[in-house]
Amino acid sequence: MGLIPEINDFKFFTELQVRYEETDSMSVVYYGKYFVFFEVARTEYIKKLGFNYINIEKNGLYFVVAESNCTYIAPARFDDTIRIYTKVEYMKNSSFNFIYLITKINDDNSESKIVNGFTVLVCVNKNTFKPERIPAYLRNAINDYEKFS
Repeated sequence: MGLIPEINDFKFFTELQVRYEETDSMSVVYYGKYFVFFEVARTEYIKKLGFNYINIEKNGLYFVVAESNCTYIAPARFDDTIRIYTKVEYMKNSSFNFIYLITKINDDNSESKIVNGFTVLVCVNKNTFKPERIPAYLRNAINDYEKFS
């Protein structure tokens, strides 16, 4: 992915409290759970734009993850509050990506970077799984929110 994004690179975030079941025998968040956190953030981002995946699916489309990456900087532990910053970095005809920065909220309310990553999603027909153009309503909403040129 390259450089670790900065908090001020993002307009959107969602917060979660780390649950016990998300930790491993070392009392830290199990590495695979960060991909679940990415999914939670994507879902909340889409909601922020006024849409939800259920309605998109009812309109015959899925967004499938074609690529994912996660770089671990520091651990999160049970009961930590984490913030998942999320943004769309680019859109093509049928694909777009989300980048993420996860921080831990410290006792003094400062934030420590713990994870960064990305996912690439492809818009596909629900029945054929063949790529389809990202719907105009979603494309326009993302463009408006992210202020793409």
